[in-house]
Amino acid sequence: MSAPEKRGWLPRILIFLGAIFIVIYSTAPFIWMLIASITPEHVATDDAVWLSTRKVEFFPSEPSLVNYFTLFDNVPFALYFRNSAIIATGTMCLSLFAASLGAYAFSRFRFAGRRPLLVAMLMAYLVPSVVLLVPLLVIFKNFGLINTHLGMIFAESSIAAPFVLLLMINFFTSLPRELEEAAQVDGCSRLSALFHIVLPLALPGLVAGGLIAFILSWNNFLFAFLFTSTDSVKTLPVLMRLFALGEPAVWGVSTAGAVVSTLPVALLFLAFQRMMISGLAAGAVKG
Repeated sequence: MSAPEKRGWLPRILIFLGAIFIVIYSTAPFIWMLIASITPEHVATDDAVWLSTRKVEFFPSEPSLVNYFTLFDNVPFALYFRNSAIIATGTMCLSLFAASLGAYAFSRFRFAGRRPLLVAMLMAYLVPSVVLLVPLLVIFKNFGLINTHLGMIFAESSIAAPFVLLLMINFFTSLPRELEEAAQVDGCSRLSALFHIVLPLALPGLVAGGLIAFILSWNNFLFAFLFTSTDSVKTLPVLMRLFALGEPAVWGVSTAGAVVSTLPVALLFLAFQRMMISGLAAGAVKG
């Protein structure tokens, strides 16, 4: 092998080794979480045994699913899971509905104040969630939305909708207007053309925006912790905090809850990853 060929192989080997390192570094916490979830609680918390042996088990000698059964039998995990699903799905639907209509108006019409409104939407996305706590608390108290699923959906949408709006504006801008004009010539109204022509073509962007809104709501702890006070509305991040504050900490049940909490988001991403990536890529090249 000649010297130039050897120099060509060296960067490839380094990139390959770097990719392996990144994969191992990224997946190691999740693998350890899965291992801890199938480790019986008396093994996971027996500090005396661990201190005497000083040995870490990468796979438990007695793997068991007892932590998962305990999670659903002794903890209201199913109720918290239902609450998270309702709030995250509602946030996704509301964010997509509002962002789609707003993005279509911004991408197809030129009106006074368009640019300042776009800047305002960007600034709304950049505002930290904690800044919105007092205004939202006052509004929700006046309208009776505290400790309700609807209030949580509105609160989560205030964070997710601006990002989805900016994403959909770029995506709608990349779609040719001639298709809508042809539909209007055939008798479609502008609203009908939006729902029958534009939105089906923008499906990858809708999937990308919807998944992002769902994930933001699913993982949000701050609003769920401050705007809810009963188990009928609290979500999974609040429950995971209670696990961490336990004395003693129940690591087996806690990691089992973390595994089950991660599954919906992971499965959604695996199912729609192609559409999500294409939607994000399409929305990133147009402006």
